[in-house]
This record gives sequence, C-alpha cells and structure tokens, in this order.
Amino acid sequence: MRPSTASAVVIPVVLLLRFISGVYIAFTTLPEWLQNVASVFPLKWIAQGMRAAILPESFGAAEPNGSWELGLVAIALALWLVVGVILSRATFRGIRRNG
Repeated sequence: MRPSTASAVVIPVVLLLRFISGVYIAFTTLPEWLQNVASVFPLKWIAQGMRAAILPESFGAAEPNGSWELGLVAIALALWLVVGVILSRATFRGIRRNG
C-alpha cells in the first residue's frame, strides 16, 4: 500500500471505532455485543479514562458497571502498550536490517 492511500483506508476504520467506543454517542446505548467488541480496542479505554478525568464523579454511574473502573482502564491500556511495543519492535527490526 502506498502512503498516499493509507489515510483512505485508516480514516473509516478509526471513525467506526470512535462511534462504538463511546466517543460520539453514549457507550451504554450500544447493544451489549457491540460494547464487548469495542472493549477489545484501546480507544474505548482511552475514552472512558478521559470521561473520568473531565466529567464529575456522579457521571460514573452512567457507565456500564456503574463506576469509572480506572484500575481496569489502566490494566487494559498497559496491555495495549505491551502489545504495541512488541509489534513495533518486530516490525521495525526488519526494516532496519533491510534499509
């Protein structure tokens, strides 16, 4: 894939992830199966952490489990950090050898 066409592929995927992760609409209005799909991706956890940082404490009751679950947010984002580091090391190691 050429770099000039990458944004045409990435933007629709990111836009879809934003909708299912609770960025544009309330996460609790989504069907439960779609909430489970969104929970696999880091954007759901980032959005939940940002809501906890910006909104008053009382808004945590509107979350699916009735609280912000900041410990779970930290664990999920730490797992994504580890996965990202491993994948980037494996990906860029090959580029360094060939380039």
